[in-house]
Amino acid sequence: QQLAQSSSLKMKRILRITSLLYQCISISHAFHPTSTPPLLDVPVFSLSTNGNESSASSRDTMNILTYASPISIKPHRMWSISLYKGTMSHENFARERRGVLQMLRPEHAHCKGIGEAGKVGELIRVLGGSSGRDVDKRSLCAELGYEWEALPKSTDDKGELVWPRVLPSCVYYLKLEMMGELIDCGSHEVALCKIVAMVSGEEIENAADELDSLSTRTLRNMSIISELGRVVPLETEIDK
Repeated sequence: QQLAQSSSLKMKRILRITSLLYQCISISHAFHPTSTPPLLDVPVFSLSTNGNESSASSRDTMNILTYASPISIKPHRMWSISLYKGTMSHENFARERRGVLQMLRPEHAHCKGIGEAGKVGELIRVLGGSSGRDVDKRSLCAELGYEWEALPKSTDDKGELVWPRVLPSCVYYLKLEMMGELIDCGSHEVALCKIVAMVSGEEIENAADELDSLSTRTLRNMSIISELGRVVPLETEIDK
């Protein structure tokens, strides 16, 4: 009888421990509401746009753009891009309805165009941390060893259409033409774009070559952008 009672007590203890373990597992896998968005790792692009020749306050400019994605392949290859309202890039693209989306390489973050110490991240800061209304981005890029170049004409170009100049050494250059009107999404407006032509910075021999692109994770690890995606000025603490 004592043996039976002892076995019964052991079984109760085992059942209680098992029940507690299940409760712990259930709690650890519970869903929790959050206001923190997921921290994504996406390719880093620069959009090049033409200024308005008839306006002294308008000029060609480039930015840093990470809200870009392919959305369709037939009958036309289509991409979506999101532009922050009030910027010169937004103004130029809305008016001209075209631009060149440039997929950047890690060398653009390391500023290998000039090879000087202390210039790491400076090209990204020029493109994404300053306004084309305040600075001449073309001149600043040239000083860093990245003088803007003209893309070769393609068979898809219409007449004397002038496309924006581009940075050297990008993985890809996508000539975009906006379809329809901009979609208001609050702080940004989204453009649905047809790919008019694609140009690679150098011959792409296999798919792995295309993976040599700059990513937001790399920029965060180099303290060039914060976790909020903002460009971090030199000698400034990163905002979380």
